[in-house]
Amino acid sequence: MKKVGNIAAAYFRRRTWLRLALIIVTLCLGGYFEISDFFPIKAHDLNYHAMQEIQKRAHGLPFCFAFLGDNKNSPIFNTLVKRLNHDPKLDFAILAGDTVLYPTRETYESFLTQLNSIQIPTLVLPGNHDVAFEDMDFYYKIFGRFYYAFELGGAKFILLDDSNETGLGDQQTAWLERQLKDGLHDRYRFVFMHVPLWDPRDDNRAGIRYAHSLRDADTARQLEDLFVKYKISVLFCSHIHAFYETTQRGLKTIISGGAGAELVGSDPKHTFYHYVRVTVSDQGVHTEVVPVGHKTPFEGIKKYLNIAGLYVRTLGKIYAGQILLALFILVLATDGLLEFLYHKKQQRMRPADFTARPAGKGPGA
Repeated sequence: MKKVGNIAAAYFRRRTWLRLALIIVTLCLGGYFEISDFFPIKAHDLNYHAMQEIQKRAHGLPFCFAFLGDNKNSPIFNTLVKRLNHDPKLDFAILAGDTVLYPTRETYESFLTQLNSIQIPTLVLPGNHDVAFEDMDFYYKIFGRFYYAFELGGAKFILLDDSNETGLGDQQTAWLERQLKDGLHDRYRFVFMHVPLWDPRDDNRAGIRYAHSLRDADTARQLEDLFVKYKISVLFCSHIHAFYETTQRGLKTIISGGAGAELVGSDPKHTFYHYVRVTVSDQGVHTEVVPVGHKTPFEGIKKYLNIAGLYVRTLGKIYAGQILLALFILVLATDGLLEFLYHKKQQRMRPADFTARPAGKGPGA
């Protein structure tokens, strides 16, 4: 108890300076958490700049591009980036969304570091994770428009936004039909969207339904009718963390979701990290899946440590106010306890307020 009292006494001798230090630290932390959001991420309109680079690289047929999706801040995506950079056939790449776990400054900055290491121009679609919680600001400020189209070497590229997992909405659907009509004079027509029309794993006859596709079946059927009507060459989707290639009503669909996020399923024919190499020439459209395997047994551990770090950094920032409030309460409680111990020690050290007298010599004797 004497040692605790000594600590309390030492604390009170420096109490003013410690309180001042606490105020400075708190203001600095609060300023870091709050003021940093006022400084926007420098990257902006990246898709527009990527399209300009694509037009410079690919002047006509033939050309070749990579299609991939669903990396979700995974360090495994770095392995795919290296493969893309060492693929001499590629002119550009299209990344079909879910680039981040959820939309925050930290997750987008982490992804942009990876994106900047890709040595070919890369277009990025919005996925449901990129605009989660209806937070579309980060994607819009960094990449620009949510849906757009362009022509390249006699091919029409239409990139859509179905990140709400429900549909396109009336405005985008009307725009899509105009683009499809305009693309009839092109030799090839490619459509890109994050969420697929249908989940190829579903089997209605067997009662199996994964439903990792558009939630509104009527909307999915209407879009499929449009794509069949205007003879889409290939429909490219992501969202399902695996690889599938299907043809329904003459519509060829490729689903590629193996860019680094957790894989779903155990079938080696579908469940592996990969990208799709698409070659467009006078002879037609050739698609080839390129598997990208693990190089070390620690890739999975590294991936989850990276994700955990992003969660800690982001949640720490989100709950910074609560954390600072809890810190204040803890400090105040500790201060009160030390003050109590200090005064208790002072009372024990205070001399008695009376003088001992011999028996019978008290007052009035």
